[in-house]
Amino acid sequence: MTETFDIIVVGLGAAGSPTAYRLAQRGQRVLGLEMYEPGHALGSSHGYHRMIRKAAIQGSGYDPLADRAFELWDELEDETGREFLTMTGEVRLIAEGTDPRYKGDALEMERRGAWEILSEAELGKRFPGFRLHEGMMATFEAGAGFLWSERGIITHVELARQHGATIKTSEEVTGWEADGEGVTVTTDKGSYRAAKLVITTGAYVGELLAELNLPFQVNRSINGYFAPSRPDWWRAENGAPDFILDVPEGGFYGMPAIGDIGLKIGLSTQDKTGPRTIRRTIEPEEVQYLRDTLDKYMPGAAGEEITALTCMDAYTVDDHFIIDHHPEHPQVVIGCCFSGRGYKFSPVLGEILSSLAIDGETSHDIDFLTVKRFAND
Repeated sequence: MTETFDIIVVGLGAAGSPTAYRLAQRGQRVLGLEMYEPGHALGSSHGYHRMIRKAAIQGSGYDPLADRAFELWDELEDETGREFLTMTGEVRLIAEGTDPRYKGDALEMERRGAWEILSEAELGKRFPGFRLHEGMMATFEAGAGFLWSERGIITHVELARQHGATIKTSEEVTGWEADGEGVTVTTDKGSYRAAKLVITTGAYVGELLAELNLPFQVNRSINGYFAPSRPDWWRAENGAPDFILDVPEGGFYGMPAIGDIGLKIGLSTQDKTGPRTIRRTIEPEEVQYLRDTLDKYMPGAAGEEITALTCMDAYTVDDHFIIDHHPEHPQVVIGCCFSGRGYKFSPVLGEILSSLAIDGETSHDIDFLTVKRFAND
């Protein structure tokens, strides 16, 4: 006998777990389906933490979403008594030639009140570990830090259960079909019926939405964790910030060491891959590349190697999210392709996607994230 629900959520990661929670909180009979276990290491949000900031160079349309996300992370901390958000600020080093717009972007972000542009002397006084090379500039954003990502996903799933959601893990969705009365979702263990469907499967989204031919690619990222040899410069407890390095060697990101977790540096390799084919091992030369970059721009950050891991992100051709109803099936809601920036928005994504599923609309301005923008591509 096919089980029936009001709404089915497929994928319980950064977007799906808060969506299941919000739907259940609003009294919906929710089924959440996850092919692995919440907090697994085969998606885009595993590891210890992910960066968060209030401003986005991708456009001011994200600013109100970020503001709301900060509010909701605070509410989640109050509700659960758990820590999710650690504020550190963020230093960005930008090399001339990495992006022809870099000075204009920095000036625009300063005009918006999001960044400070730091002279070399100011950078050295406030954050003495960073090194500027010829033609580089530095900025600082105070409204930035990091989130404990696996904890956030697991907590949202727990809250969904507490509010009555049915959560089925280690169950892979193999297909879905929409009809005039709702949707049928099939898995490797059975089938389910619901009036609405929310698809939030991250880098796996192409498998369930192949008919849309969404213009995105999956990139492999490499991440290294190091015990800093200068903890006075590179530990969060000593005031070290998050960092972005837009340099000739690539676009790097990372967080300071904290507790027994080493300083993290990551790099999106731009290598096209897929969720089933991604190479999950990191070669010694890749770790050395991360170390060499730290030694050049952040000396004292890369002491003993602690660990290394990979993850993946789905990037659209314009680097904007996709949040919308399915163009042919309005009972199906899509949240995907967050282009390496999705986790910090996790709770507001849940708020938006749950409203789209229940009410058909959201109070948030997401017109620039519609799937319809690709119609003429």
